[in-house]
Amino acid sequence: MNALEERTLAGLHHFLEKSVIDLPRSTAVLDLGCGSGAWLARLKRLGFMNLLGIDAGPAPDIDDLAFIQSDLDLERPRLETKFGLITLIEVIEHLANPGAVLSLISDHLREDGIVLVTTPNIHSLRCRLKFMLTGNLASFDGKGDPTHVTPLLLAGFRKVAARVGLEVTDCWTYPVMRSLIFGLPVRTAAYLLRFFSPDPLPGDTLCIKLERAVGGVRNS
Repeated sequence: MNALEERTLAGLHHFLEKSVIDLPRSTAVLDLGCGSGAWLARLKRLGFMNLLGIDAGPAPDIDDLAFIQSDLDLERPRLETKFGLITLIEVIEHLANPGAVLSLISDHLREDGIVLVTTPNIHSLRCRLKFMLTGNLASFDGKGDPTHVTPLLLAGFRKVAARVGLEVTDCWTYPVMRSLIFGLPVRTAAYLLRFFSPDPLPGDTLCIKLERAVGGVRNS
């Protein structure tokens, strides 16, 4: 099998390994918007075998991979099991209705399961500075992927997740401090502004861990 394209910032999949490395290899995994299958292939190399991918495109070139072809914005795929790990890697920004996908996740997440979501980070000081100066969000402007339609505002995302019985239990960014997408002038200005404005989520990609909320009550 040829190397599969990682449709993320370089190194993100490797960086995310530490988030799943301690899970039992028997854990049932669902990757929503699996694309080329690069993330699933990495999990398979780590020893995970119970893998299911869902994507609007064709099935990834991975031997013995369970796959459902489905457009998450247009239909709700029928699933027969619950999963200990559900991942949404660089997908949610492409969806017109992220709440519907969170509902699907909640319905099929085991009580002790975890969810891993990544998306372009609009909370960094670099991104906020660019928006202040130009009125454009990095990764969602003319230079970004034209299929990026939904920036993830963390405060609102927490509220939507709570409606379906989920809660954000951790968030961090990649790269940890530096940037792979901003030019030197913005990086320099943002570095100087750190002395006056907090920058707790400085990286280009926002990584979010969700779990079943205490009580786990869904709002109807």
